[in-house]
Amino acid sequence: MSYIKKLKNFLPYYSEYKQFCKTKQQSSYLDFLNFKVGLQKRYWPADRNCIIAHYKKVYVGINCLIGRPGCYIQGSGKVYIGNYVQFGPNVGILSANHDLYDQRKYTTAPIKIGDYSWIGMNSVVTAGVELGTRTIVAAGSVVTKSFPDGFCVIGGTPAKLIKQLDKEKFSPWYDEEERYRYLTIAEFEKNRENIFVI
Repeated sequence: MSYIKKLKNFLPYYSEYKQFCKTKQQSSYLDFLNFKVGLQKRYWPADRNCIIAHYKKVYVGINCLIGRPGCYIQGSGKVYIGNYVQFGPNVGILSANHDLYDQRKYTTAPIKIGDYSWIGMNSVVTAGVELGTRTIVAAGSVVTKSFPDGFCVIGGTPAKLIKQLDKEKFSPWYDEEERYRYLTIAEFEKNRENIFVI
């Protein structure tokens, strides 16, 4: 074993970081450490080019991959993201919008994205939208209405139903290591009230 590898084992939380990396999440050791020591409060990783507003109002489920480069996740109206959800780069999640008559005012409404959904690159999901389990949003779409039944492919501006999926053909997958990203499931449940407001 090289000297550098031996040295890494003495870094704080490094063994836990290695375990975290098994979930195929993209996060640097420094970001992980910042969360563990309390310098960064958001419990899920995000690329440096991902902007999150009102992170305490954003719930992110187990083994999600959402903080991709260029994403803007705005939680002022509350955002609920289910388990195993993935975003492409440059996705916008906007739980608030400007008032039609005075852009200094905002209207808010929660957004819900069901388990195993996939939001394609350059898509936008607007306030009040609910997407059911296994909703696939085609790249470049603007989602302005809900598809609560899920199991569908939607796309366009505004997004419309492209294809209904056969529920019988869908088999949910489960990773060997399940986490609320920086937190184990037990850690998350223990600290739930301090992590987010939803």
